[in-house]
Amino acid sequence: MRRNLSWMRAAALLSACLVYADVAGAAERIYVLSQTGAKLTEIGDEAGDALSSIALDKAPATLALAPDAPLAYVTHPDLGSVSVVDLAEQRVLRTIKMPGSPFGVAVASGGRLYVADWNGDEISVIETAGEKPARTVKAGRAPAHLLLTPNEKLLFVANRESNSVSAIRTEDLTIAATIPVGHAPFAIALSPDAKRLYVGNVQSGNVSVIDVEQLAVIETRKSGAMPYGAAVTPDGARVLITNQQSGSVAVLAGENGTPSSIRVGGYPEGIAIRADGRRAYVANWFSDDVSVLDLDSLKEIRRIKCPGGPRSVVISHRKP
Repeated sequence: MRRNLSWMRAAALLSACLVYADVAGAAERIYVLSQTGAKLTEIGDEAGDALSSIALDKAPATLALAPDAPLAYVTHPDLGSVSVVDLAEQRVLRTIKMPGSPFGVAVASGGRLYVADWNGDEISVIETAGEKPARTVKAGRAPAHLLLTPNEKLLFVANRESNSVSAIRTEDLTIAATIPVGHAPFAIALSPDAKRLYVGNVQSGNVSVIDVEQLAVIETRKSGAMPYGAAVTPDGARVLITNQQSGSVAVLAGENGTPSSIRVGGYPEGIAIRADGRRAYVANWFSDDVSVLDLDSLKEIRRIKCPGGPRSVVISHRKP
């Protein structure tokens, strides 16, 4: 059976709940990317009212924001395409055709786009003006999520079926390291100082901690059943991991400590934390909502209703 079926089932395809927060944290704009509903919908943080929606092609998977423009890039593995969405004008600008099954995506300054081909086991690189991949680089099997370091010199790739993370030099697209991790790595998150990379290993129920300078695992932490999302607080003191199977978020603090646990909605996946570090947002795939977490009390304080299966969360500090 081709792996384009497994990403729908075992790899737990992400849609996205997308949170916009200004630096002061005075207000959020929350956008929900619905996989089944195929819409990017803005909802209110407090009341949960739907404010506006952008219609998309079917089965949107993952999403990344441009760091220097109000643009979102949405992958569609079933269609072999990436949608370029203008968040200010609330419309799809264009569609980029891609080889294979485009899944994970990352965007660099200037618009360079990195897209993981889940079935082709490679990363495509597209320059701003291009409509087709200009270059490709091989990764491990079933490359899932992608993450750029803040200086954009390294691209990390979670290779779900190779049990590894690839570190790719963006300057020349050479492999800096292939790092063995736990079983079925999927979610990845970077510490604010970019010194630690946290990798959620779905099938081994733990988190691999990678030293970014050494490009090696220095610690493995228990998290919970099926970790699918990861985020780090702005002060770097805590790592939040969503445990899909147990419907909870593990809060890892310090070294080798027992994680705290927060109950959330059904099948939580993506998670993101506000710039002030006081709130986290969790996309609950099965309950079609977003849990809002108070990180002072470590409690869920409300739910925001979402259409059609929200599956990841990212936060930007720029206003569309």
